[in-house]
Amino acid sequence: MITSGLLVASLAAAASASGPYRSLHKRQSSDNSTQAAPAVTGATYDGQCFYPKPTDDFVLDEYLGRWYQVAGTLAPFTAGCKCIFADYALNDNGTVNVQNGCELNGTQIPIEGTATPVSPYAGYGHVGVLRVQFPGQPGPDCPGPNYIVQDIGLSGDDDCHGKVAADDDNAFAIVQANNFTTLFLLSRNQNPSNASIEAWLERARKQGSNLDNVAITDQTNCQFT
Repeated sequence: MITSGLLVASLAAAASASGPYRSLHKRQSSDNSTQAAPAVTGATYDGQCFYPKPTDDFVLDEYLGRWYQVAGTLAPFTAGCKCIFADYALNDNGTVNVQNGCELNGTQIPIEGTATPVSPYAGYGHVGVLRVQFPGQPGPDCPGPNYIVQDIGLSGDDDCHGKVAADDDNAFAIVQANNFTTLFLLSRNQNPSNASIEAWLERARKQGSNLDNVAITDQTNCQFT
């Protein structure tokens, strides 16, 4: 679900005709003031890139299935797209099949890739760290994971410290790329409340995400999800 984003170059060409970010709603703070700066947070450095600290609560079997992107960093390859989602399924060899899609001008745009869990002995975290690759795309710029699950919890739960099953219907997940370049806020619920989305974006900010270029994803009137 990243090279540095959910949908990549095969989507970019189609999206460019639609104008930038038509189906992504740029966020504003509630008092119209400047967004708060990302918090200082711990990270792993491998001599080339920084990697967010993953959650210890990640369980791959529970994480499989469908997630909806309800907010994320603005990017050219999602320009004009709405109803962005990702389906994850376990392959026989232990890798994860990644089926991403969105709706663009009434057409479903799919892309398929593979996520490989990074060894817990590599030093990036024991769980929740993966390298995602899509066919025909260049490899990630950094040697470590490019898909890091920083947090998993329930809708409206701002300070959850207990383990939450990722397959819960109200689960949220904070996903970041290396160097904190690309945030994706995922939800099992396609249309959670705006208050829940904002609470989870604030939670992401506290874990190092920069929200200045983050937008809410349009998940309304979807034809294919």
